[in-house]
Amino acid sequence: MLGNTFARTLVCLAGGGALVLARMSFVRRVAVAWALGWLLVQPQSQALAQLSPAEEQLQRLMSDKEALKKKLDKEKARPPLEFFRSQVLPQDALPFAKANQWFSLNVELRANHDDYDGFLETQAVPLLAMPIEVEFRRDARLVKGQRTAIAMQMMLPKIARSFGMSLIRPESIRADEIWPASLRVLEPHQMLVVVLTKGSNDPYAPWGRFQACNPTMVDRGDVNEVDRQRYYRFVLPLEPDRPLLPSHPLTWTSISHIIWDSMPPDRLKVLQRQALVDWLHWGGQLILVGGSAESFELLKDSFLAPYLPAEATGESVLLKQSDLEPLSTSYPPPTPLSQLDAALPEPLSMQQAEERSRRYHAPEPIVPASNRPVYLAKLRPLRPTASVISLGEGSPHVLGIEERVGHGRILMLALSPTDPALAAWPGIDTFVRRVVLRRPEEPRFGRAVLDEGGYHAPASQPLGGTQLSWYRLMSRDLGASSRRPLPYEQRKEAVIDEDETAPPSISPAVRGGVDKELRPSPQPVAEWVDSSTLPVTSRSLLENASGIKIPSAGFVLKVILAYLIALVPLNWLICRYLFGRREWAWVIVPALSLGFAIVVERASSYDVGYNSASDEIDVMELYGGYPRAHLSRFASYYSTGRVRVTISYPDDPTALALPMDTGHFLRGEDVSTAVWRSSPIPALEGFQIQPRSLAMFRAEQMINLSGTIRLETDKGPRKVVNETDFEVRDAVVIDMSGEKDRKTTYVGTLGPGMTVEVGSRPAPAEAPKSEAIDVEPVLKSLREHFENLPENSGEIRLVGWLSRPLGGQKLEPDVDRHRGFTAVVVHLKAGPAPSPDAAVYNALARTDGSEGVEFRPGDGERPPGARRRVRGRLVPRVILNSDLSPSVPVPPGPPPASVPVPALPPAPTQSR
Repeated sequence: MLGNTFARTLVCLAGGGALVLARMSFVRRVAVAWALGWLLVQPQSQALAQLSPAEEQLQRLMSDKEALKKKLDKEKARPPLEFFRSQVLPQDALPFAKANQWFSLNVELRANHDDYDGFLETQAVPLLAMPIEVEFRRDARLVKGQRTAIAMQMMLPKIARSFGMSLIRPESIRADEIWPASLRVLEPHQMLVVVLTKGSNDPYAPWGRFQACNPTMVDRGDVNEVDRQRYYRFVLPLEPDRPLLPSHPLTWTSISHIIWDSMPPDRLKVLQRQALVDWLHWGGQLILVGGSAESFELLKDSFLAPYLPAEATGESVLLKQSDLEPLSTSYPPPTPLSQLDAALPEPLSMQQAEERSRRYHAPEPIVPASNRPVYLAKLRPLRPTASVISLGEGSPHVLGIEERVGHGRILMLALSPTDPALAAWPGIDTFVRRVVLRRPEEPRFGRAVLDEGGYHAPASQPLGGTQLSWYRLMSRDLGASSRRPLPYEQRKEAVIDEDETAPPSISPAVRGGVDKELRPSPQPVAEWVDSSTLPVTSRSLLENASGIKIPSAGFVLKVILAYLIALVPLNWLICRYLFGRREWAWVIVPALSLGFAIVVERASSYDVGYNSASDEIDVMELYGGYPRAHLSRFASYYSTGRVRVTISYPDDPTALALPMDTGHFLRGEDVSTAVWRSSPIPALEGFQIQPRSLAMFRAEQMINLSGTIRLETDKGPRKVVNETDFEVRDAVVIDMSGEKDRKTTYVGTLGPGMTVEVGSRPAPAEAPKSEAIDVEPVLKSLREHFENLPENSGEIRLVGWLSRPLGGQKLEPDVDRHRGFTAVVVHLKAGPAPSPDAAVYNALARTDGSEGVEFRPGDGERPPGARRRVRGRLVPRVILNSDLSPSVPVPPGPPPASVPVPALPPAPTQSR
């Protein structure tokens, strides 16, 4: 109908137009004819002049005044500022955070009425053992009506259920809006495993329930306790195409593993990619999953390409049940925890007891569907330093290839562990623990026991954070202690007892004859505390270098004694016998007190020659061939007057800084407040310096270097190449094969661009010296530090120092004197990745026979010669090995307090 009307209209216009043209000039006739022709050739859809959806909605609102009024009222009812949610990266749902570790907090906000320009800040956070509180702050610029995500870095000494956050404008007295941000405690030993996938990550959801991620001994009747004691928490992004990995490299300390399954690398932002590579060098473990997907092809030209240990040949193999038999034999399923916990009454035969005490059941086959075999991609090593993991003993196929990257590792798996055949295989739990996570076995205490109460499994010692993660920052982890000071307002003493900070016990019951509570190891990983070795050593050296001496206790006692003598007996005697007026003693007291104060001040003070000064000790840690370094700064600030200092890092957005414990705070001091601003320029603001006192602060940052320091071993003798612009003095190279097996070789001075042969120079007779601060205590700590763990075996380390602190730090107000030095530690080379077949990861490979079953009185079968308890004394017994190996006799006596886990040097090629 509309079409016919439109056509008639055009005809009428054309007819009428002909009459008008007859009366117009020639030019006008041509113009009008052209316009009529253009109307005739236009499509009917454009002639109808349809409205856009937005214009139609506006037209409906304008025609419906009531609807327009309701919409305006709804907009006015919204608050000026809205807070939607807060996230602790990389998690988008559960906000788990660790105490004493920096984390990235992501906050989503919106300004509804006007654009907003202000600050996002937290409530004041009390620091450990210091009368100082810190507010964490960053700039917040919100565009009206737009939902904005703002990330900021913060560190909490204690994780509460919630903490206050506020938006405040500059120069404002009160906050514009306040919200509580929720947190959950991530225990010190727990680690995060991030899964990055192309699509759904649901196949990885069951992995969090594997025994590989949980301790053996825990009260499984208490759901909360089970959740607190688990080893790993899997992070499965709700939006796989938008993983919430932190952009700040120093907030990855709680991440131990990343499982990369076919995710395109371009989904990560530039800062996320750089942070991931930094994390990898300092101990992260990256597992690249292969299989039928073309996941390795996506990484071929990505930012990870220089670090890949292998390449896909383009060929593949379809594995059937017979081809997978070596794999299933190598990874038997673990004994279910419910079976270990259950107490069975006697009679119990020796065979039943032996079966119950084993860590593993007999191997079970992998049964693929007849129409869906397991896909295996063929891999080829790219470098001779790569380690090959075979599919199993006697199998010609390669399961995976891995290589060390700094202190971490990259593993390329040739098959997908989420394949339906493997996911249904009971041995996948053991496979994930040993190959993917590379998690050690739990050491056992005592023996499995058969007595009148039934069967009791051997007690297992739970693992700590240092055994669950390879990530390390030497400035934090060197000499880290499990003892923690309390926040200043809560402490009763400088340091509380270790039992008060230790995590809850695994089980209060007596297990395997061990009458003790077993707890996860309190040994921390990358915690920011001032009680570890380097902060304590630096504090002592900075105090000595400052020249400021705190009066000794003897001096204070002498002054107090002299004051009391002069105030009471001497004052009374003088007024009584010299002046003859005893009442004058009250008048002389104020003058005497003032005079004493002046004398003491003059006696204990001296002219240091400057009004303000700063001494600094830097520790720079880097890895061979990598042009970035982790820099830690420990610095002091002295001022003759009261001043508030700002320490900023204008050229480095990765910098972090906080006040450092000087160890000289007195109870009852006023609590001061400082501000850590993370954006746009990282800065510690409002740091209070008291008159004629020494304050300290510490900072960390990731810095770019002009080149690398590396080790050449290809041709002839080993050589150290310095491609940086630093002059490294008194350098030594240390070969570390074990805690007591090390060899130190003096190298000397490494100038910029120099290449020095290892072992070509004699060592000096004197220790390194600096003009201002003693260098040797710091260098000695860096040379001697070694964790006796399998991944550390075979490391080659270089230790030296620079004669000046590094730049990039700005102090306001500026100081009259700035001195210091930089200690340098270079991890030139790491040993090969420890084999999953090593005894520390596979109890079946142990030959010590230290775990077994003890038989006690009962009605069940007891083997000949078994020892039993009769009237308080022991008679012979038999100990059965609990890990599928032959039984061995054990001499009488109580079980050992602990079973050490052997650390065997790994082999370059890994096979079963």
